[in-house]
Amino acid sequence: MQNLLAVFLVLLMTTACSVTPPTEKVQTPEEIRVDIDRFLSTDDPVEENEILKRIKESGVPHEAIKTLLRENAVGRGGPVGLFRSVPVKHMGKELTYSLYVPDFAQAGNPLPMIVVLHGMGGRGDLTLQRWQKRLNNEYIILCPTYPIGAWWTLSAEELVLQLIRETQARYPVDPNRIFLAGLSNGALGTYLIGMFYPDYFAGVIPIAGAVSEPHYLHFLINLTHTPVYSIQGTHDPIFPIQFSRRIYQILTDMNYPLTYREHSERGMAHGGHFLPESQLPGLMEWLKEQRREPYSTVVRIVREANHLDRIQWARITRGLKMAALQIPGPLPEPMNIQDGKATTLIAVHKEKNLFEVMGKNLLEMELYLSADRVDFDQPVMVTFQEMKEVNGKFITGQKRVKFYGTVKRDTALLLRDFKLRRDPEQLFDAKLTVVLEESPQFALKP
Repeated sequence: MQNLLAVFLVLLMTTACSVTPPTEKVQTPEEIRVDIDRFLSTDDPVEENEILKRIKESGVPHEAIKTLLRENAVGRGGPVGLFRSVPVKHMGKELTYSLYVPDFAQAGNPLPMIVVLHGMGGRGDLTLQRWQKRLNNEYIILCPTYPIGAWWTLSAEELVLQLIRETQARYPVDPNRIFLAGLSNGALGTYLIGMFYPDYFAGVIPIAGAVSEPHYLHFLINLTHTPVYSIQGTHDPIFPIQFSRRIYQILTDMNYPLTYREHSERGMAHGGHFLPESQLPGLMEWLKEQRREPYSTVVRIVREANHLDRIQWARITRGLKMAALQIPGPLPEPMNIQDGKATTLIAVHKEKNLFEVMGKNLLEMELYLSADRVDFDQPVMVTFQEMKEVNGKFITGQKRVKFYGTVKRDTALLLRDFKLRRDPEQLFDAKLTVVLEESPQFALKP
């Protein structure tokens, strides 16, 4: 607490020398702490806006807010042990999840966490029982249950992300050591959730399963900085080996971080459709070595309309004739399906205040800026080049300056983005929206 008070005093004194004093009473560090805690826990938008107004009027610097957010990001601890079939409300249905928290989990001692998705006919409690033994009680293990293991649905995806956030808020989870694994249908979900939300994870582990639908293979490009550990049986009758080999070839051609293991063992029930014990030592060693890369100077993104979240510090917000892909599942959920194109963005943080962007079918994007990496007292420049694919190769158009100017810090963005992700490694002071040509230059040519 004394360190936190010192941070507040120094930052508030510095701010007071450079800006007009606020008209409202300056909040104490404890009042700011209480307001931030309440902001993160409330579901009331009116209360949320009132809290934001108080914090803004108080003039508390972003660095002081970030100190509190980082403190809030690591759960202070809860009951430890094994929790089977815990009920959770989702999409109007009561589903369950199972959780294991090692007995030495406590605040100040962040632990790795692995989320494991079961296959068709599986359950989270049975999956947890197997993985608890495999992981030697060293990991927080989260195993949700979803009907028929339909992890490809938007509903299942939202459940997984919700449970990750809730577990992070309660327990000391290391944000740079969260893994996603799954078997069979769970492997398919691991690929899809991993591809659409790659910066959540230190690695993804698909086992005895792969993406078979060609339209979804485009999104493998999002795994630029997310290692994959794939285990597949050559005698698998449910997910034939050629699907995993195709993904292996794609990721290898792009020089992405991939460990691929084939085995020829046969199980009692489904041939090669299982995780052999012989594959565990290599996987366990790989898990210990992986750490997430929360900020990369190069971000590659491919999106469709149902997945427009940011990846690290870049986000596609609008594309030209953008496709919407969605596979129905066992629970009723809103469907958004339309034919169209994928949108591609490659963003490079070239220098401190210089960003170079290339895009295909891209009409609008957002860049998220942090004072740790950008000088807000100086102008920011964003250049853009349109991309076009010709005979399997990309060519780029003329480089143009799409933004040049200063950017103001945004307290609402800082707090709301953290509330959505609870990620202490990705705290952004501002968001820059860049609108591109409504008719891209290549689209004008035959």
